[in-house]
Amino acid sequence: MKTDFSLRSLEGLLEAFLERMVHLKHRRLGVLGGINRLDDIARYTDSNEITDEVGDWFAVHNRWLTESVLKPADIDRIGKMLGEINGHISAGSGSSPATRKVVQEIDRWQKKTGRIRGKLVLKRGSESVEKSDNSDTISLFGSSLEFSSALFADLSGGKKHLLSVLDDSLKSAVVQKNKQALLLSAYLIYYLKLNGYIVDPFVKRLKAAERLHKEGNTAHA
Repeated sequence: MKTDFSLRSLEGLLEAFLERMVHLKHRRLGVLGGINRLDDIARYTDSNEITDEVGDWFAVHNRWLTESVLKPADIDRIGKMLGEINGHISAGSGSSPATRKVVQEIDRWQKKTGRIRGKLVLKRGSESVEKSDNSDTISLFGSSLEFSSALFADLSGGKKHLLSVLDDSLKSAVVQKNKQALLLSAYLIYYLKLNGYIVDPFVKRLKAAERLHKEGNTAHA
């Protein structure tokens, strides 16, 4: 009975974890799609066309300035592309009201995202302080789930089956000795096992990755 209860508890935890990952994946794909669209706009050569397109882009993605959806790398990439776009617009002929408005909006975004990036850095610093307290296992495990969710969102982009995500996660756990990839692989293997998949080969790879991770920690001790 105790074993059955534990399995049901783990299954419920995994279901909640995967639901959160699906939500994060959907949101992450939206961010990546928006950034890729801005990258396309930055490649335009006609300043008038750039002005119209980037104005529409701002209208669609303005909420990013108030929502915590951007990673530091996203902010850096957006800042660079907006700088390129601003250069293309400035090099164009004339200065229409629409052009001036877009230039002002670019300046507002660059200043705002700079402040957002600062907040992210400060927040990440506070997390490292929390992690130093090993007695706070609830917060530590919650943070681990969040990191695993974000990793799943990154690895699953463009893939059609969970096995492909698991394969990449195990590779990351071995090559990079990534602890979060190791944990994500374990979650995925257990989920697949509960759904009737043959996971023995993946379990062997997981154990090998775990040994490498332990050996790496021992070497740096």
